[in-house]
Amino acid sequence: MTLHLDLDARVLRASIGALTRRVAAREAGATGGGLARMWMGQHHHQRIQGERVATVAGYQPEHTVRGSLTLDDWTLELSGRADGVVMDADGRVLEVEEIKTVHLGRDLFGPAADERRESHRRQVQLYARLLSPPDQPATAILTLVDVVDGRVMREEVTWDADEIDRYLQGVLQRLVGEAMALRAHREACARAGAVLPFPHPTLRPHQGEMVDAVEGALASGRHLLVAAPTGVGKTAAALYPALRQALGSGRKVFFLTAKTLQQKMAVQTARAMQTDDAPWRSLQLRAKAAMCANSEMVCAEEVCPYAEGYAAKVASSGIAERLLDQFGHLDPDVIFETAKDLTICPFELSLELRDRVDLVVCDYNYVFDPRIGMLAMDQGELLSESVLVIDEAHNLVDRAREYYSPTLSRKLVTEAIEQVANRTTRLFTRLHDVLADLRDGIDDALYDAFGSEPAAGGVVVTELDDAALYTARAGLDPLIVRYVQFKREQQLWTREDPVMSLYFTLVHFHRVLCLGGDEFVHLARRTGDDEQLRVLCLDASRFVGENLRTSAGVAAMSATLEPFEFYRDLLGFDPANSDTLALPSPFPPENRQVLVAAGVDTTYRQRARSYGPIAELIAGAAPEGRNALALFPSYRFLDEVAGRLHAPHHQVEIQRAGADKREQLALLETLQNNGLGRPVLLLAVLGGMFAEGVDYPGDALSAVFVVSPGLPQVEPERDLLREYLQREYGDGFGYAYLVPGLRRVVQAAGRLIRGAEDRGVVMLVGRRFLQRRYAEHLPRDWTGDNVRDLKALDPAAEVRAFFDEVDSAADQPAAEDRSSRVASRR
Repeated sequence: MTLHLDLDARVLRASIGALTRRVAAREAGATGGGLARMWMGQHHHQRIQGERVATVAGYQPEHTVRGSLTLDDWTLELSGRADGVVMDADGRVLEVEEIKTVHLGRDLFGPAADERRESHRRQVQLYARLLSPPDQPATAILTLVDVVDGRVMREEVTWDADEIDRYLQGVLQRLVGEAMALRAHREACARAGAVLPFPHPTLRPHQGEMVDAVEGALASGRHLLVAAPTGVGKTAAALYPALRQALGSGRKVFFLTAKTLQQKMAVQTARAMQTDDAPWRSLQLRAKAAMCANSEMVCAEEVCPYAEGYAAKVASSGIAERLLDQFGHLDPDVIFETAKDLTICPFELSLELRDRVDLVVCDYNYVFDPRIGMLAMDQGELLSESVLVIDEAHNLVDRAREYYSPTLSRKLVTEAIEQVANRTTRLFTRLHDVLADLRDGIDDALYDAFGSEPAAGGVVVTELDDAALYTARAGLDPLIVRYVQFKREQQLWTREDPVMSLYFTLVHFHRVLCLGGDEFVHLARRTGDDEQLRVLCLDASRFVGENLRTSAGVAAMSATLEPFEFYRDLLGFDPANSDTLALPSPFPPENRQVLVAAGVDTTYRQRARSYGPIAELIAGAAPEGRNALALFPSYRFLDEVAGRLHAPHHQVEIQRAGADKREQLALLETLQNNGLGRPVLLLAVLGGMFAEGVDYPGDALSAVFVVSPGLPQVEPERDLLREYLQREYGDGFGYAYLVPGLRRVVQAAGRLIRGAEDRGVVMLVGRRFLQRRYAEHLPRDWTGDNVRDLKALDPAAEVRAFFDEVDSAADQPAAEDRSSRVASRR
């Protein structure tokens, strides 16, 4: 969406579509164009254009429109693409056509109908105005196509050049007023940015170095990757300079995280910088599902009362202005309750507020997910004026691959067929037929991949044709609108609806399948009682990199962002425009002891012989009177060791496979509260809840045992990834196995020392930790000059010696303090 106003040069540059949409009030669901309109528009455009080309002489689809007008000493540079024009032999435009996909039964009626239709008319009028010479006006045609049944309604739109110019003068006056208000806001924000208070009384060790690096990179338009261990204060060190730069330059900051806990920390940090008179505003975006006030998450005016008449309700209530005036920080709970009371879509309101605040704290999805990210929503201009701070950036590699790795399940198609099978109305019969054809197409693809031989499981590389999926989408789109209307009329809302789940899965699957590229591979899978087709993305750097390049600046940070070249390559950072910064731990090295118990072999072939020795090692080395955490590469490994473990001095707790969040939180509480009178030894898995993203404050944790380097399990998809990364980057094993595995090790060990007063032991269990190819991926402040210096000859004795020294040091100040108090009394 392109619209740029230069107040000083008195120039407006805009796409005609953006201009007319800007004038029309924003309707709910505009980010996706409504339920079925999000793809059917393209389908109907192509159908009608094809018919016109075949039947109308001189018809040209997708005709570029460019023109310049002078009004009130302003220059308007307008551009666009008309859906179709009819030209004579001399190249003169005789007719201009604009095609719009609508729901004729609803879009032409209701409170927003006139405004919506007028917006469509203005668009084709502007095309005709720019394409016509003064004495030969082209005919303007507005073609409306019904999303439900494909009916076509054509309307000749009369227009007059003088009237169009008066319309543009009114638009210009409104935009100038908005731009002047925005300039005043930005000037106030720039003044606030210049005196922005740091969120803490003092800087932590190395924190100032990170602040300077982030500020310098963003000021010069470069991208920065920062590896900063726990304790540096990464959130404040990135957010403070990013806000200073953004507020001073009229930009917006997006603080992107993978987890809600990090979002809360970012909000707390921002609010500590937000004085009572600060003009800048912040917002936390919550997931769409959590912000949906309707009984079922279907975003269309046809079926959702919170979406119906959205624009009129927002305008008449003034809800956005009231929230912005009342709150410096806009909390999702407040937005939800306020919007729900007015029957306004809370999620859509959040997106509207996002465009009007200066800091947005949200999940990666809102920038990088191809379904809801800003580039997907035609908001590249917003992204280009935004600074991205990517927290825990190591998580984005796998998350981005998943965004582009959809799975189409035969089981889900069958469940959808069963959902509609018991009704015999025309709608349900048509749905059944389309879904049955889709299942047949999946069966054909599975047969092509596996052949006639049955197999209990397996993964086969295949080549998928999008023709069957295209047909299914074209058939489902109009039926889904009617299906949801039927459910609304009959009050048949359910938490899970396989028809709706399949529809959205199919839309995403087809979109990704059509992307193409060497970084994708097509798979057929048999797992348990299901068969699936999958588009596997082996490298999302092309897509993530596009977002990074579009943005105004990027600072990516994590405690585990080394080796830098791995994350630079797989996140699409431009090497020529990227800098790196690695910071040491801010805590005294004597606070932590890192040991390697190299007497056991944890490789897959030898680990069965090591279960018993590992159990003995952990039981013997777990410090008496203190909590400990033992982490394993898999639940099977964990269970094998747990069955052999005898730790009489500890209350042994075990993370079970399939445990829900409530059970895991109960385990965490047990650990943090020191069990039931005895210290806790918790056995858990690497990469799980207890190994990443959880704090163990104070005495909650004193020792972490990391059993094996935690390499990802060898499986067909991971090996396809290894082969691809070897071809592209020359280090398939390192990129696919070593880096992800050792990253989990470092993340897990980082749970131990979270503050300057914490003391503890990290024990790496397995001889591979002493091998160079593994050790080079461990932090330098662990390994020093020689990783073999970490080898423990008697692990249990060395742990006891460490804590004896800790206890002795803790007692000494107390003794000195008692002596000083006695002396003072004398």
